[in-house]
Amino acid sequence: MATFLSPKQKTPGSSPGAPALRNMAVNLNKIRKLKLQKVEALKKSGVEPYPEISRRNVSIAEAKKQFDEYVVSQKKVWLAGRVIAKREHGGSTFVNIFDGTGTIQIYFKQDLLGPDTYKFFLDYVDVGDVVESHGPLFITRRGEQTQEVCDFRVLAKALLPLPEKWHGLADVDERYRKRYLDLLMNEEVRSIFIKRSKIVKALRSFLESEGFMEVETPILQDIPGGAIARPFQTKLNALKLDLYLRVAPELYLKRLLVGGFEKVYEIGRCFRNEGMDATHNPDFTMMECYAAYKNYRDFMKMTERMMRHIIAQVMPEQSLQLERDGKIIYFQNAFEIVEFKDLLKKYANIDYDTMTQAQMLKKATQLCVKIPKGSGKGKIADEIYKDLIRPRLIQPTFVLDYPIETTPLAKKKRGNPRLVERFEVIVAGMELANAFSELNDPLDQRGRLEEQLLLKKAGETDTESLDEDFLNALEIGMPPAGGLGIGIDRLVMLATNQPSIRDVIFFPHMRVEQK
Repeated sequence: MATFLSPKQKTPGSSPGAPALRNMAVNLNKIRKLKLQKVEALKKSGVEPYPEISRRNVSIAEAKKQFDEYVVSQKKVWLAGRVIAKREHGGSTFVNIFDGTGTIQIYFKQDLLGPDTYKFFLDYVDVGDVVESHGPLFITRRGEQTQEVCDFRVLAKALLPLPEKWHGLADVDERYRKRYLDLLMNEEVRSIFIKRSKIVKALRSFLESEGFMEVETPILQDIPGGAIARPFQTKLNALKLDLYLRVAPELYLKRLLVGGFEKVYEIGRCFRNEGMDATHNPDFTMMECYAAYKNYRDFMKMTERMMRHIIAQVMPEQSLQLERDGKIIYFQNAFEIVEFKDLLKKYANIDYDTMTQAQMLKKATQLCVKIPKGSGKGKIADEIYKDLIRPRLIQPTFVLDYPIETTPLAKKKRGNPRLVERFEVIVAGMELANAFSELNDPLDQRGRLEEQLLLKKAGETDTESLDEDFLNALEIGMPPAGGLGIGIDRLVMLATNQPSIRDVIFFPHMRVEQK
């Protein structure tokens, strides 16, 4: 299969300047003009270049799987796909077509089709066009599975050439902008997204087997709650109402616990109007699940089982081992368990229990960690942890019991009210999952959210919102519960060993392209 080539990331020895790029654009326009002329010629001759219905009755994968049966029976089948190669040899032409399930060679022969039909094929079928072909299957003298074409039709006439014909440069940005071409030309890229689909399917199957029910909650919310994050704002014209895209589904899923559903989960898009980097995108896919009568310790056990189930289902050949940045991650071993404050002590020489906020801030300055304005002691500790400590955690690790300021929706830790019963799952320096024992005391919850408002007034930008309807739901009574959130994109990054979240999102956000 051809490799995707586009204009900015240079291949060795390639450095065309502005004149060369202008020439490429001119050539592209010429090619498009010629193809438009072919479209018009087809229409004038009564041939529809974009017919409504395809006669394909077998996919390429199915044809290759049952190839011997088709050869013996000499049954003629209809195949369809995009022309990715065309090789003419006098009165015959070999063409490779690709339909998403596989690639096969089809054989056009002048003696079989007749001189007029064969000439029509040569004149009007180009690399990049989508075609369908009818005929029996056979093996060539070189042993290649092939279809002998008795009839054919153009299903979609391409007006632009495939990427290789555009230019001789590989450009990562261009791949993201024109993902359809990236997928078309790169088998490896397609395999990433096929694996992504399998991961989500395996996650669903695990949750269903554990008795969770899949639900849907609002994406448009009047109060953006459930996570400490900056939201996107929009407006509902019909009700003249200011709304926000959800930053998390948490508060609505907890309402369902109040409503009597004991185990619920949702897989959907969340939106946070914050920075972009290798592990953050403005919109991303999150799985959140909640179970009544459970706590964060129960969810630790379930999370280990879940991770192993997904890897075993999607990548059984890897024996619960994944490679990341040249290192092997072992999921068959018990996850390491370590407390947040012990990590601070080990890697930053910070005694969280005894140090004051001022001392923590001074320590952060010494460690060259940037602290947001208005941050309290817990937030300072969390920033130090995220900057300096989390990247060192390579093997699957449960980090437990965070400062209360960082998680206003979690229950206080029994025996230490300055901490909350929360864990994160860290693998290869990335946060994959976040879970805690859910706070169901409505008075404590109100007090915590009011403290968040004070932090916001003091200048901290990322705070939790106070949602009166959610507090009202808690006053009805929410059973003790545990909750878990998993970033699907990061999980796919890990499973496919991709360096950036953009590599596992079909259409990541990009800067406006300068024409």
